[in-house]
Amino acid sequence: MGVVKIKDKTFRTSIPESEIRERVKAVAERINHDMADKNPIFLAVLNGAFIFAADLLREITIPCQISFVKLASYEGTTTTGKVTEVIGINENLAGRTVIIIEDIVDTGLTMKRMIETLGTRNPESIHICSLLVKPEKLQVDLNIEYAAMEIPNEFIVGYGLDYDQEGRGLRDIYTIVDNNTDMKNIVIFGAPGSGKGTQSDKMIEKYGFEHISTGDVLRNEIKNGTELGKTAKQFIDQGQLIPDELMIDILASVYDSFGKEHKGVIFDGFPRTIPQAEALKKMLAERGHSVAAMIELDVPEDELMKRLILRGQQSGRSDDNEETIKKRLGVYHSQTAPLIEWYEKEGIRNHIDGLGDLDRIFGDICDVIDNI
Repeated sequence: MGVVKIKDKTFRTSIPESEIRERVKAVAERINHDMADKNPIFLAVLNGAFIFAADLLREITIPCQISFVKLASYEGTTTTGKVTEVIGINENLAGRTVIIIEDIVDTGLTMKRMIETLGTRNPESIHICSLLVKPEKLQVDLNIEYAAMEIPNEFIVGYGLDYDQEGRGLRDIYTIVDNNTDMKNIVIFGAPGSGKGTQSDKMIEKYGFEHISTGDVLRNEIKNGTELGKTAKQFIDQGQLIPDELMIDILASVYDSFGKEHKGVIFDGFPRTIPQAEALKKMLAERGHSVAAMIELDVPEDELMKRLILRGQQSGRSDDNEETIKKRLGVYHSQTAPLIEWYEKEGIRNHIDGLGDLDRIFGDICDVIDNI
């Protein structure tokens, strides 16, 4: 389940259940090691931590006890700034090792209040175990010894966390989608030599769009030695095509690096096939986004040949020779051109005459973008 709707908000998968369970197990192993002779008492904070507490306790192998306390500090998606103890603690904590189990620590105000309250009961020591921590949001100095994961300052739901008391039962953790209505993601489409790079530069300059060129992205990932880049290089070194799933993972990583407030992204060189277009659509949908327009630069084949041969002469590109160009155009017509009909059915295809004055072509493109 990539996207869920809860009341008036849309959320996308942020942390899958499999990763959550791995992190919970790792935290439990640390507690088992550190508290082997302490017989700690766990205090789980309701309501959010009940699932985390249950999974954590199943991984705890040392003698221990568990109890519960309920504090309230959230309304909707924002903290109220007021911490209210709803259910008190009945156990005798004097001389005990106390481990607080919390679902998330953001400002830290709730946790500080709880530690102050517990301190009046004379425990031997107090420790914090939190599934999630938002370092950017912390307003107080806390020693969070057992943190399963650190996350950005975003509102999340699932795995015990709620939005207005709903969504706690979701197995994954979801991040709220900030629907930026001004965002205009563009697929620039056309055969080799149609002018995609030139027109992309103009769009970037005028509209402030981000740009994803698959060739550049792959080279950067490989150059920087990222895990995705290493995997891609293995396929390339073996003379194999990079699988669509890997390419989408790479593009998603770059896309997410632009943050939530970008004005739009130009996808240049991707998708090349209908399965890739479907995968791109799914990837964006998981983020609450979409392709706003496919802009097709239509240039006659004889003109494409002239442009590419000239480019080869000027740049020295070895792949810009007549024989190679014919092969590339053949691949385009057989594999990529069918996307024109696919995007037509999506209702976002925009045909642009790519032959003629560059400024006139760009003006036509701007008319499309301005009317999205």
